[in-house]
Amino acid sequence: MRLADSESRWIYSEMNTGDWWWDVQDQLPAGVTIVPVICASDKTHLTNLSGDLHAWQLYLTIGNIWNNIRYIPEKRAGTLVGLIPWPQKCAKITDEAWHSTVGIVLSLLRNLNITWPGWKWDSADGFQRQCFPLFTVWVGDYLEQVMVAQVLYGSCPMCEFPKGALMGNSTFRPLDNSRDKHVWLELLDETFFDVLHTLGVHPIRNQCWQYPLCNVSRLWQRDEMHQLLLGLVKDLLHWLLKYRRARYVKDQFDNRFTSGQQYPGLQHFSKRFDLMKSGSWQGNEIRGMISPWAVNCAPILDCSQDAGKTAVETACDEMVMGAVRALCEFSLLVSQQNHSELSRAALENTLKQFHKKNRTVWDEKMLKSAKAKVEELLAREFHYLRV
Repeated sequence: MRLADSESRWIYSEMNTGDWWWDVQDQLPAGVTIVPVICASDKTHLTNLSGDLHAWQLYLTIGNIWNNIRYIPEKRAGTLVGLIPWPQKCAKITDEAWHSTVGIVLSLLRNLNITWPGWKWDSADGFQRQCFPLFTVWVGDYLEQVMVAQVLYGSCPMCEFPKGALMGNSTFRPLDNSRDKHVWLELLDETFFDVLHTLGVHPIRNQCWQYPLCNVSRLWQRDEMHQLLLGLVKDLLHWLLKYRRARYVKDQFDNRFTSGQQYPGLQHFSKRFDLMKSGSWQGNEIRGMISPWAVNCAPILDCSQDAGKTAVETACDEMVMGAVRALCEFSLLVSQQNHSELSRAALENTLKQFHKKNRTVWDEKMLKSAKAKVEELLAREFHYLRV
């Protein structure tokens, strides 16, 4: 079932409202029920007493369960199906052993025939349905996704974005440069290993390619906490700390950061930003910081040219404030439970504004003396824009 607003714009909330579900439904026999299989894994440290042992916990759930139930541990919607041992410290052996073990656990999904009507399973509403389980999503951090997609460390598992290149570069198109396993298979057959290495792919046959209707590069779904809050936003906060020191406005910001009043829905911070232990930050702490961040920065990074500010400082402050505002708006929009074409357009617009402020067209006359220095600073410190 798909939902729409009063102007016939699709509303995206649960997994069955996404475009993927409806596209796959057209490729299966009529009347079958898709059961998206969601796997999750995380490398876990066991003990130092027996040789620094690790293991992977492999969990399994399905996308037919609502989000507000599936992500609550007390509901037990996820099942621990295996504990994968960690072999010797060799990347090739580790990857082969991991994929071989996962292949055994999920062998039923790999040998699925998409031309038959599936299995007749009992549903929670008392009816029986012809169900078709599909390997759809893998939940995990970046290290897990690198192993699942078999790409080189530092490469994007989803698109062929150049390793270490700044996003927004006009010579690259990260949004439509999706990885294609058919291209990789052709390169493997022709033994073009150098080309695969350039694309950031290991020259081996990924076992995940054998699952029907499975796109390995799309198994990794964006995660608000890891990719946005603990990734992009956290790096932005650290970069702003260095920028404020360079602009000699750190003390002013610290006073505003710690003097916020207690208010429902807003987190109060009693310590300066640089005195907080970033290793203990989680999604809630970062979300609490980003909410008043633009309000704290705006009076300090005033875009008007006064108080003896040079043209270079004014241009830099304007660019930084624009990036901060765009990222704050983006993080607040992403946190919504439901999205529509309207909110998706707003997200795209704020993301473009974020990149636009980081690609400011410098005026040669105005910034003649400081252009090289500022561009070097941005290229070195804006590492949160790297893949």
